[in-house]
Amino acid sequence: MALADVPVQLITACQHKDRQSIERLLRLISPDIYRIVYSQLRDHDDTDEVVQETLIRIFRYIHALKEPERFSSWTMRIAVNQVQTWRMKKGRRRHFEVSDSVELEDGVVDLGFPAGPTPRDEAIRSEMRDEIEQAVATLPDRQRMAVSLFELEGLSIRQVADAMRCSEGAVKFNIHEARKKLQQRLGHLVRGIMPRQAEPVASKEQGR
Repeated sequence: MALADVPVQLITACQHKDRQSIERLLRLISPDIYRIVYSQLRDHDDTDEVVQETLIRIFRYIHALKEPERFSSWTMRIAVNQVQTWRMKKGRRRHFEVSDSVELEDGVVDLGFPAGPTPRDEAIRSEMRDEIEQAVATLPDRQRMAVSLFELEGLSIRQVADAMRCSEGAVKFNIHEARKKLQQRLGHLVRGIMPRQAEPVASKEQGR
């Protein structure tokens, strides 16, 4: 179940320490959290550990969530924090998964690029996938995180800012910079990249 689809009633029951409700909640959200974390770390063993830590913190602190309707963004923030903590512990960057192939159109990373019907099309598709993954892997962590949450997870700028604990301007800047870098490296594959949101703020927002 997607985080945004978790019923408020279930969250409330968990806050009252109903064990069956807690077990149900963790079971429902685990696949979505795993997908989000894996998109950042690209390693199943690392993802398992980060997801486990995320679920433990949800279990420990859900009673302190004052607004159950904000469970989705609250959980996303926990997951993002755990990813960042893991990266610092590992001391190296990871690249996030871009499944099958990706087309950049109107500034959107669109997953699910259709497979070609012929072996030649499959070979071209594979080459494009490899090239795109290499380009995405070169992005700085915060740009990669912002693009992933905004483009792949469909979060709003405000939600991404909440999850990353930074200003909305910083999110817009990181997305803008990531798009520019991807366009520079992948411009021969796409028609162009147009921002979905308002113009980014000045560069001073970077890294906030």
